[in-house]
Amino acid sequence: MSAASPTLGQTASATFGLKLAPSLQNPIWPGKASTVRVQVNDEVAFLNWLRSELPEARLQESASPGKIFLLTNLPTSKLRLLAQCPAVTFIDVPDRVAREEAYLQNADFTVNAVEAVHVRYPQLHGKNLVVSVKENPFDASDIDFKGRIVPTSASAGGATPHATNMATLVAGGGNSAAGGRGVAWQSQLITSDFARLLPDETSFLRAQKVSVQNHSYGVGVENYYGLESQAYDAQVLEYPELLHVFSSGNSGIQTPATGPYAGVARFANLTGQFKTSKNTLSVGAVDTSGQVSPLSSRGPTFDGRIKPEVVAFGESGSSEASAVVSGIALLLQQVYQEQHNGALPSSALVKAALINSADDKGQPGLDYAAGFGNVDALGAVQAFQERRYFSGRVGQGEKQQFSITVPPGAANLKVTLVWHDAAAQPTAVQALVSDLDLTLQEATTGREWLPWGLSSYPHKDSLALAARRKVDRLNNVEQVTLASPAAGNYQIQVAGYHVSPEGQSFSIVYEMEAPFTWTYPSAGSTLKSGQKNRLRWQTRLTSPETAHLEFRWAGQTWQTILENVPLQEGKADWLAPYSAGVAQLRWKTSAGEVMTSEEFILSPEVPLQVGYNCDDEVLLFWPKAKDITAYQVFALGEKFLEPIATVSDTLLFLDKQQQTALHYAVAPVVAGQTGLKSFTLNYVDQGVGCYVKQFLARQLVTDSVLLDVELSTLYGISSVVLEKRDNGTFQPVQAPLSLFRPVFTITDPKPTPGRNEYRLKLLTDKGAVFYSDLEAVFYTPPAFIQVFPNPVVAGNDLQLVSSEDKLVQIQLYDYAGRIVKELWQDGAIKVLKTDGLKAGVYLVKLLGDSEYKVCRVVVL
Repeated sequence: MSAASPTLGQTASATFGLKLAPSLQNPIWPGKASTVRVQVNDEVAFLNWLRSELPEARLQESASPGKIFLLTNLPTSKLRLLAQCPAVTFIDVPDRVAREEAYLQNADFTVNAVEAVHVRYPQLHGKNLVVSVKENPFDASDIDFKGRIVPTSASAGGATPHATNMATLVAGGGNSAAGGRGVAWQSQLITSDFARLLPDETSFLRAQKVSVQNHSYGVGVENYYGLESQAYDAQVLEYPELLHVFSSGNSGIQTPATGPYAGVARFANLTGQFKTSKNTLSVGAVDTSGQVSPLSSRGPTFDGRIKPEVVAFGESGSSEASAVVSGIALLLQQVYQEQHNGALPSSALVKAALINSADDKGQPGLDYAAGFGNVDALGAVQAFQERRYFSGRVGQGEKQQFSITVPPGAANLKVTLVWHDAAAQPTAVQALVSDLDLTLQEATTGREWLPWGLSSYPHKDSLALAARRKVDRLNNVEQVTLASPAAGNYQIQVAGYHVSPEGQSFSIVYEMEAPFTWTYPSAGSTLKSGQKNRLRWQTRLTSPETAHLEFRWAGQTWQTILENVPLQEGKADWLAPYSAGVAQLRWKTSAGEVMTSEEFILSPEVPLQVGYNCDDEVLLFWPKAKDITAYQVFALGEKFLEPIATVSDTLLFLDKQQQTALHYAVAPVVAGQTGLKSFTLNYVDQGVGCYVKQFLARQLVTDSVLLDVELSTLYGISSVVLEKRDNGTFQPVQAPLSLFRPVFTITDPKPTPGRNEYRLKLLTDKGAVFYSDLEAVFYTPPAFIQVFPNPVVAGNDLQLVSSEDKLVQIQLYDYAGRIVKELWQDGAIKVLKTDGLKAGVYLVKLLGDSEYKVCRVVVL
């Protein structure tokens, strides 16, 4: 045998390592039992081998697809033996404990131009589409999901705030508040359990018509193509319209411990092997400034592929970012359905639109932190609306071309190619199976441009290098961009470099980016008057570097509000005036260039309150807002808030027989349009009764009676009278009160020693009378002492009430004058034990400072 030839032991060792997931290649501890997931190529041969060679192992379950089995009670010392079974193709880790990766802190739909889609295309809301949120159950009682939840067995568990937040971002109905509206706010919701890390059954997802599934969870840093990665890729081939959206993870500062990038800090730290799948979409996080979060997990994958493909806003991490992108994907599916008689698009086409619309973030060009950039919902939707997409199919060595025309003045031309690739084997060196090549050609000159690519060499400096044009042999996503393209005709060419005999289908999306675009505000946006608003725009202008920002009310004179703002930042904060109306903004450069926004609304927010909640009627009211003459009131209907009244006053009476809803909101009407809605309130939960919110004694035992009163409103009240019970009837304590504010204190100038019972009597302008609940006060003048119960049965506690609520001495005398009990106690109510006392008459004495009080007690 030559020195270069491997020995049998070396071959077995190589096979052993090749067939094992990285975490299973650690040193083996004898005697430790393991659970593993095993993929085989011959089920019968494997079962026969298992009975013969590993009889102690237990076959717990069989899971599809791909002849996958779960083995338990397997000694770790036998992993090498299991790997040597000819029928075994790969041994992977079982289901790990998935973890929710972040909680919702703040939602800002202007970062990804979702707000612009909502105001420009109000008909796009995801209706009749179904999204699955795979993690823990979300709160099915949340009013933002009312009437749109598809019940399943997975929804039976306890709801978590994280799952509820993710579901809200994707598809919240906005019933609770403006912040409760998700991206695809009319879509239906279904939950799925992330205890199973393999994909849900395809037949189940098809039957429930799920077209997008959001995955905002992770299991720790893993970077290899395993059985879960393979299963997700295989499922998308089986169900091509289904888009899986994964959060990249919040481990961006971690260093991988295994794989080709082990030891390379802050790279290759996706939190789950399933996120390295090719036919799914991974999403990283940017903050409200559009900067990639340091905690957002980065690529590359084990074989150098680009992950995450895109980023989106997630203040607390990539969980939120994934949910936002899932919602945008639903809007794209709706646009396509409307164009194709209800048919769903391939998820490759949706993925291409999301990637192609993305705006560059992180370092210039493509990178492993932001992928292809920050998703632009408006750009993606308009690409579908304007049908700027192609689908095709090529065989080995074949080419297909598509012609496009670039208009004058375009700042950037962008073309993205995506295809669903066949599932790879976990033992493969790289995951790509079919390889297509994208190129862009100028029709008149024949000049050609290749797609962008990154260095995948496992060194931090190499991974941080700028993207360069190159032939891509790793990714099933390729993108060509061309800055300042000359106007004219171009050819998009797709070639089959390595394709299976049946050919390879693909999707293409393209766009011509403008030099400057306002993204917030856009036509119909509603900004907050009297508050700071973050303005957003996209610019590809390189000069000038700064500009002045000007503001005007519609049709009036422009006024400068910000000077020398850096245009490349793409954002600026503006404190809007506390007024309402239609307004515009514009940038003005030193060269005289002007970029004017479309008209938008400035609107105040008006907090809704409950005036009273009586048996038949509810009063809602709110403060008057400047420049507002009308208000729209909403009630929660079957699924969403619905307008019920437009009023010029700042209050509304609700007849409970006519209005059965419990939840209401109000918004000012600005220039004939609905302004910012208030938070939605349930009038039953506001602690407001029939005018009286609070009627409480300041002290239950006291030497002066003070009753604190809070009325929900003074509106409609003609008089308020304090009444006290006297011999079974209530009598006025004093004349009716003159009220100037709803919170006040009332007193009884002549209380009776002992228990006093009070109530408020309210008379309305309409002659109706309402009463508060009873409130009792135990009045104890300075020389007063009372004991109860009296008589008391020996052995029961005797309670003493007096005006002395500080520490006093208590003495109990029998009728012979002897002290039979003595103790010290504080508090308004003291307790004296009567254990061991004989029946008879006793005297109780309280000694405080220089005075004392005496009372007679009968013991039975």
